[in-house]
Amino acid sequence: METCTVETGLLKKKPCGANGVTHCANCEQPLCRQHAVAQKTAGKFMCKECDAARKEFEKNPPPAAAVKKPAEPPKPAPGAAPAAAKEAPKEAAAAAKTVDHGDALEFTPSKK
Repeated sequence: METCTVETGLLKKKPCGANGVTHCANCEQPLCRQHAVAQKTAGKFMCKECDAARKEFEKNPPPAAAVKKPAEPPKPAPGAAPAAAKEAPKEAAAAAKTVDHGDALEFTPSKK
């Protein structure tokens, strides 16, 4: 059986040592009955440090700018030609000049 590893003592820190009854849901630290903090979800417990961090996070969630959502491409208007089709002649001309030899890569700089 595991023993509680929560540090106790004022000047001389040492593990609690009581029989562990559960583990922290966040850090998996063994906890005794005295050091287990019950959560809203039935059967979930956290240590004091993880519970304090969870409460702080709920009070001050990260700003919306920090949470990045994947950008959606703009939707074309119905009946309008896609924007890629307008740029296609330039890209098609460049792709027509490219020849794949299969084994060697060569770079020839163009003069502009």
